[in-house]
Amino acid sequence: MTETVSTVNPLLSIDTGFRSYLNAYTRSFQNHIIDGQLDYAFDSDLAIRQKIIGLSGWGRLSKAINSADIAAEAKLLFFKCEQAGSLKYPEIYDILKRCCERLELNLPIVLVRKDYDRPLIYSISSDVIEPCIVITRQLLDMCDTDELEMLIGSECGRIQNNHCIYSWACSYLNLSRNAFKPSQKSYRGSVGSSVVATLIDWLRYADITADRAGMICMSRPGRFVEVFCGLLNKGYIDFFGRSLETIDAAKIEKIIDVNHTTAARALKRDESLTDLERRLIASAEFLTCDSLFRWRRDLETTALHTSTGQVCDVRSNIILSGGQ
Repeated sequence: MTETVSTVNPLLSIDTGFRSYLNAYTRSFQNHIIDGQLDYAFDSDLAIRQKIIGLSGWGRLSKAINSADIAAEAKLLFFKCEQAGSLKYPEIYDILKRCCERLELNLPIVLVRKDYDRPLIYSISSDVIEPCIVITRQLLDMCDTDELEMLIGSECGRIQNNHCIYSWACSYLNLSRNAFKPSQKSYRGSVGSSVVATLIDWLRYADITADRAGMICMSRPGRFVEVFCGLLNKGYIDFFGRSLETIDAAKIEKIIDVNHTTAARALKRDESLTDLERRLIASAEFLTCDSLFRWRRDLETTALHTSTGQVCDVRSNIILSGGQ
């Protein structure tokens, strides 16, 4: 085989043309904005965040998180982590680039953390630092490519939808002993009961937005439920401390198949399901939403009919909360 310059030095095969630079750094998702939010985002996600902003005590809490907590965490991470790039952790960097291309998002920094003792992924973003996605070494060892696409895509979605301050506010609520504990909590006041209740409400809806972003980023979105359940079966615990090793993917898929042929007016909340099971069923409504295929024009829908974003939101709301 004759060696070329690019096989001797792979760096020379990188496209350094101005057009490639422009495409990579001026991506815009403006064509996907409807009424001030991304067309894949769950409508209740933004509605609850707008409600939170008006609650007493939220301003002081969010200011402490934005200016102090996240800055302290970022300082810690840049000392302890390795940054993924084309030469170090190239497989992670390639997945990140695919996710950002599919979401039309500028690349955040990805940091690999070796000092944390559980498989975990989370994102940080504020007015004072560039957006970052943090992945522990344990998670990388646990996951295959499909799982990493879903997880990294979901965190890209949280960054794209400005979830970070709200997610970090949840670390003040002691939701679970397994929830992530940041290095610093600057806010010393008590978190009011109305803020607590509304943040817990928001979390359910934010999960749907993040899951939808994960589906957009997956090479095979139809495997979303299978991949998510597989992670949980392995013992995955998320940023908020939630886990369910006994989740049954076949059971969830069966319910989704039935729901797919059920009109919205006949849908109802199933009280026998756990919160995580309901979340997956509600998120899976996006698999037949026309918004998914607008983001991923390389995909072909296998459904006879796709739903609009508004109908998808209504159906997901009914599954989550039992009402429209």
